[in-house]
Amino acid sequence: MNSWKVLIADDEYIIREGIRSSIDWEEFGMEVIGEAEDGEEAVELAIKHQIDIILIDLNMPIMNGLAAMEHLRDKLPHCKMVVISGYDEFRYAQEAIRLQVEDYLLKPVNQGKLKKLLLELKQLLEDEVQQKSFLKQAENQIKKNHLQLKERFFQDWIAGQLTSNEIKEQLQFLDLSVNIPVQYLVIRLPDYHNNKTYLQENDRQNYLSEFENRVTKSLEKIQAAVFRDRSNLLNACLWERVTSEQMAEVEALIKKDLNINVFWHLEDVDEDLSCLYKVYARCKDAVDKKTRISPIVKQAQIYVQKHYQDSSLTLERMAVELHVTTVYLSRMMKQELGISYIGLLTKMRINKAVDLLKTTDMSIREIADQVGYESQHYFSTTFKKLVGVSPKRFKK
Repeated sequence: MNSWKVLIADDEYIIREGIRSSIDWEEFGMEVIGEAEDGEEAVELAIKHQIDIILIDLNMPIMNGLAAMEHLRDKLPHCKMVVISGYDEFRYAQEAIRLQVEDYLLKPVNQGKLKKLLLELKQLLEDEVQQKSFLKQAENQIKKNHLQLKERFFQDWIAGQLTSNEIKEQLQFLDLSVNIPVQYLVIRLPDYHNNKTYLQENDRQNYLSEFENRVTKSLEKIQAAVFRDRSNLLNACLWERVTSEQMAEVEALIKKDLNINVFWHLEDVDEDLSCLYKVYARCKDAVDKKTRISPIVKQAQIYVQKHYQDSSLTLERMAVELHVTTVYLSRMMKQELGISYIGLLTKMRINKAVDLLKTTDMSIREIADQVGYESQHYFSTTFKKLVGVSPKRFKK
């Protein structure tokens, strides 16, 4: 049970003693921890003992009661202040109201009124303690369920079940940007792979969590939110741009740590907040297609991803590296990706060029060289053919 700490501040000893002796403080669960003869002493004692209630006179030496209460309102905002004064003037009452005092009692203090007021203050203090307890419990519960709340929100968002206002409110609650993400990412593990075929569900969930942690860690330097959708695909809302090279590093990290190849698709977001589900659907479809790709075509994609900056890269060289014939590799790529080797290489180069035009001040010549084109003219022609405008116009 709380024992509420009380301080009596008045420059007249007879007033202090009268108040102290007229009340059975224990009956109210209170204890008078001290008395002060002036405002300065009152402030010092109140802060030292972290008092809960102060009964204070306005007219005191060194520092008057109003100045003392000004200090205490800053230092002890929870403290309940009761003015006991011989001044029945409006301006004093007005100042007391401004300082949010609990009551204004005139001398001589009526014992019945003081007892009634102390009961009210006791109830008020107990209610505040209970309220703080409830808030603490709620805060702990929210922290405990934060991941579940976050996951549920994003799942509802990408299902198109929320309005723009609801999305903004939830993003603020989760301490995330309320702006539209610049990119959206979906990553998929093979459903069953290598020696993981017969995983128990609990082990499978642990494995998925480990996978999620690796991806979250790899994206920790940028503003991003990583979560699982209802199909256990890993999703990420990105408020900062990620390049294909960075995604290749994520892929390599997962391969190194977990010994698996993942399938992913990254796409710019051109929709508004409430239509993110459209971007998600496109990314998910793209990943689903990639999961049906044979190992040799997957290796070809990875090889092109690693070497597309090399202007001398050819299908023949890649086929030698992958130990297959050029005819077989070309046919498999066309069959499974719906695009030729040249088409894939060109797409990767132009996608990277788009990234560089958006995020750097590099010249067109430098960008062409960076993405594997020896001729700036050929680069510009190819770029315009795929994007619809020239690199120079795109940058503007």
